[in-house]
Amino acid sequence: MKAVILAGGAGTRMRPLTYVVPKVLLPIAGKPLLEHTIRYLKAFGIKEFVVCVAYLKKQIIDEFQDGSELGVKIEYAEWDLPLGTGGQLKTAESHIDDTFLAMNGDIVTSLNVQNLINIHKARAGIGTIALKKFDVKIPYGFVSINETRITKFEEKPTLSYMANAGIYILEPDIFGHIAKEKVVSLETEIFPQLLSKGEELYSYFEDAYWSDVGSMADFERVNNEALSNGSLGVPQEQTSRD
Repeated sequence: MKAVILAGGAGTRMRPLTYVVPKVLLPIAGKPLLEHTIRYLKAFGIKEFVVCVAYLKKQIIDEFQDGSELGVKIEYAEWDLPLGTGGQLKTAESHIDDTFLAMNGDIVTSLNVQNLINIHKARAGIGTIALKKFDVKIPYGFVSINETRITKFEEKPTLSYMANAGIYILEPDIFGHIAKEKVVSLETEIFPQLLSKGEELYSYFEDAYWSDVGSMADFERVNNEALSNGSLGVPQEQTSRD
């Protein structure tokens, strides 16, 4: 199975660092973020990659080249300007002819990819989306009502919700739903459109380490965690499975 890594964004929330370095090359514990992602997926037996690049793409290509130094094969889907997650994924179409994994290039996780793949194969949908559970502490008293009558008080509750974790197993059919050379979002446009057309999307959840590296605060936190713990909480290559 091939993995498509979406690495074409401009990383505007990481400026000024990303004025000169693409986000996926920012160092986490001394290694580029993209290297951590590749090693993580390689631990699950994935050795063929399509990296979707746009912003400062030459730096990424020069850094990883064909992937041989990491023991993998890397191809590049190139565009001149960021196209959003959906548009960037579309650029990989010519490299994909079977079920594939797609992953945002700015997250780190210990999610069991093999389990995600197995769940997808057991269903017949166009895609399976990994989810992340978030618990949000409400700083105020929560009031339930029935029309205007108050039915319940709950002081400062914690609300839980499921969010998109940015890791997907997808069928090549998805490319037929994405316009070429257009800025488009998987999360806010393509996935909702698929549901409206009657396509089946499934979910997968496990209690795994997960972090976005989309802001300076996130970057500093994840880097400090990696330096303190000696890893990002992701599987190591010696635990890889066929």
